[in-house]
Amino acid sequence: MRRLAGDQPPARLRRRLSRSRPRLSAGRLDGRRGGSGRGSGGAGLLACSAPSDRPLPCRDAGADGHGPGPAGGHQGPPPRPGGRGHRRDRRRLARPPGAGGSPGPSGQTVQKRPGPGHAARARARGQSPAGRRARLLGACERNRSMSLPLLLAAVSLLAWAVVLVSRRGFWRADQRLDTLTTLPTPAPALVAVIPARDEAQTIAVTVRSLLNQSYLGTLKVVVVDDNSIDNTAQAALEGAVGISDGLKRLSVIKGRPLPPGWSGKLWALRQGLDEAKRLSPEARYVLLTDADIEHAPGNITRLISQAERQGLVLASMMVKLRCRSPWEHLLIPAFVFFFQKLYPFPQVNNPDRDIAAAAGGCMLVRREALDAIGGIESIRGALIDDCALAARLKEKGPIWLGLAGRTRSLRVYDSLGDIWGMVARTAYVQLRRSPWMLLATVLGMTILYLFPPVLTVLGLALGDWLAAGLGGLGWVGMAFLYRPTLRLYRRPPIAGLALPVAALLYTLMTLDSARRHYRGRGGEWKGRAYGGDGLEGASAAQAEGLREAAETRALVAHVEAITRTSGTSFYGAMRILPRERRESMYALYAFCRVVDDIADGTEPEGDKRAALARWRDEIAALYDPRREPTHPVARALEGPRWRHALRQEDFLAVIEGMEMDAGQRVRLEDVPALELYCDRVACAVGRLSNRIFGVEPALIDDIAHHTGLALQLINVLRDVAEDAERDRLYLPLNRLRAHGVTDTHDLKAVLAHPGTAQVCAELAGKAAAELAEADRLHAQCHRRTIRPAVIMKEVYRRYLIALNARGWEHLDQPVKVSAWVKMLIALRHGMG
Repeated sequence: MRRLAGDQPPARLRRRLSRSRPRLSAGRLDGRRGGSGRGSGGAGLLACSAPSDRPLPCRDAGADGHGPGPAGGHQGPPPRPGGRGHRRDRRRLARPPGAGGSPGPSGQTVQKRPGPGHAARARARGQSPAGRRARLLGACERNRSMSLPLLLAAVSLLAWAVVLVSRRGFWRADQRLDTLTTLPTPAPALVAVIPARDEAQTIAVTVRSLLNQSYLGTLKVVVVDDNSIDNTAQAALEGAVGISDGLKRLSVIKGRPLPPGWSGKLWALRQGLDEAKRLSPEARYVLLTDADIEHAPGNITRLISQAERQGLVLASMMVKLRCRSPWEHLLIPAFVFFFQKLYPFPQVNNPDRDIAAAAGGCMLVRREALDAIGGIESIRGALIDDCALAARLKEKGPIWLGLAGRTRSLRVYDSLGDIWGMVARTAYVQLRRSPWMLLATVLGMTILYLFPPVLTVLGLALGDWLAAGLGGLGWVGMAFLYRPTLRLYRRPPIAGLALPVAALLYTLMTLDSARRHYRGRGGEWKGRAYGGDGLEGASAAQAEGLREAAETRALVAHVEAITRTSGTSFYGAMRILPRERRESMYALYAFCRVVDDIADGTEPEGDKRAALARWRDEIAALYDPRREPTHPVARALEGPRWRHALRQEDFLAVIEGMEMDAGQRVRLEDVPALELYCDRVACAVGRLSNRIFGVEPALIDDIAHHTGLALQLINVLRDVAEDAERDRLYLPLNRLRAHGVTDTHDLKAVLAHPGTAQVCAELAGKAAAELAEADRLHAQCHRRTIRPAVIMKEVYRRYLIALNARGWEHLDQPVKVSAWVKMLIALRHGMG
């Protein structure tokens, strides 16, 4: 309803308005406008008057600007200074002419009249044209910086959507062998072919697991020893010992030299398949498996049942990889996850889809299909041979690829370098050696796996909550997709949040694979390199140099594997050395390990001494310029022997110490005899090690003597009960007799005698004195030079402390130094 000028609102409404909107006093308003206070006319200001015939519209006026304002008859209470109504009225009344639509002095419509100081206040508030432009540019910059994380997060989510659509169901990890097994009668014959190169540590387990299969049909095993430098062939034969008809069903053949154009594994497979055809020409299937796979009982039956039921030409399983060390926990499940994304198993198993893949560790192939594609020769140069074979076989019929639950790999990946080498060997080959595919892969991995966590953190830091939310959604989403694979490897779901870290490492491995390719080392595996065009086109000298370098790397890998699998703290202590010295120490340790295993073996004494005599001949060949050693460990010592001037007599001393242990029983008459034994088995190793470490020549022998004597005495005290089980007693007999122990035939009675505890206490005191002298000598060496020896010494010092704390009355109670203590010792003495 419109009110005419002069009308007053009802009294109740006026009181409510007075209470809810306190008015600004004229004096205070004049002061704010820069006027002279009272002389400006407070009533006119409160009425929003202007120098014209018509009043400006006021807060309490009608919609047309004419109703009575506060000056029109009602005066409210004075406003509360600083109140909301105070500020609101001040803003409304302080606007200049032309800003509110009221008529100006000449009758034109104006909004507001500027007051004194208005321009300065406008500039301060950024309301001038230049201020408005600056404020607009600043807002644009802020919007641009805040929208980039949001854009990238959206791109990452879109990329994941594309992956989920194109790789539908890859993440479920649900392709498994059927539990129902139905075999035709009679069951088809099978031959398993195992190419093996330097696999002495695992081949016996693989052979045993195959020969023990509860398969109703004929099953034979062929092992191809692919020019190994270890005793792979002998280890394979040992795997058949004790199994019914094991040696009859096993055939071990020596591989022929690698011809041009073939990869090593496929050439070995070709020879194995030829042998399989000779042994069992009626076999319907061949199983191509690696030398480090332990097949679960019933695995062959289930594979053949799957192949027969579905008419498969290839049934392959990705065996369960070892996942125990911290690096394996981080990277092995991620490797399986990425492989499933690259080759979605449901699409591989769909005959209507072109995608094909297989896992080379376990591939059951129908022989007639293999013959139909031209045999293994059709892919003879392929480095990723499993997927290449799957692609050829899918042209002839359906294939199947799944995940194994119990069939597992025995290969150990304790360190990042082990996994890095596995991936970098063929990652660039997988990308067809294309720089553009490499670039696309790096970009894709970055968008899919690195953007989400980075943008989550960045969005939180910048206050861009939407970007942080989208990034977090992508991060948690990928962890959710990762859960089935983690469950397969018995890892907690929270481990899925570390998938971006694994993705980053795998991206770096792929880049390193490309680097290796362009340096001529692509596809390197066990002493063979297939980078670029291999050795084709190289001169004879270049080819020979490449072969020698590859052989050297294979020898280094061999001795490192011996050291790593020994289970001692030696491997960790040596890893802090520079590469060349570290590899030399691996070769030295492998030598000590091999001869010690001979002495501790179960063979007759004559066989042990004959084997140690052969090692004397290997050392002689090592130092004879007219001869070359034949044992791979002795060949690995050739480089260190020249580089560090290792002495022949120290190697021979170690062998002499092993000969002291090779007898049926060991007894040492007195302390000098014990010290001689310690010198041969410990101090001689110390003299060789100190030369490799680079210890000052004047200190080499003294440090080796006192450190070696201390460590070996502690070994004797720690293992006295274990040695007694082998009829070995290293406690000096004359000291035992001095304490009343006269009969040493029954070693259990010797260990229980109180005099034995007193002799052990004496040797513990001698070991402590030797440790103190070793401390004094180590202090004279450069800290970085002697670090590995110091680490070993401190670990053994903890053993001596534990032995003294246990006491010498219960020698059968073992003492241990925890892995945490060893790690702390390594951190303390290995840094710097």
